Amino acid sequence: MPASNDCLPHAAMNLGSVRGVGLHPQIGMVSRLVIEEQGGAWVFYRMDANGGFVGDTWHDSREDALRLAQREFGIKPEEYS
Repeated sequence: MPASNDCLPHAAMNLGSVRGVGLHPQIGMVSRLVIEEQGGAWVFYRMDANGGFVGDTWHDSREDALRLAQREFGIKPEEYS
């Protein structure tokens, strides 16, 4: 499934262009989701089929990261509690 346009690096905090625009648009296909704690925050990584980085977002809580994963990819957060 394609990554949304609001996860880094392509959003670059809403500076510059997003995926899907320009002369050679790049579609970041996501095949793996990883949510892990880092430095007191939670990071939601999107990875491609080869384990390559597609994008990330940082969250104050695990629940917030799971809610975004639900909104973006249709996962059921209660299955990961």
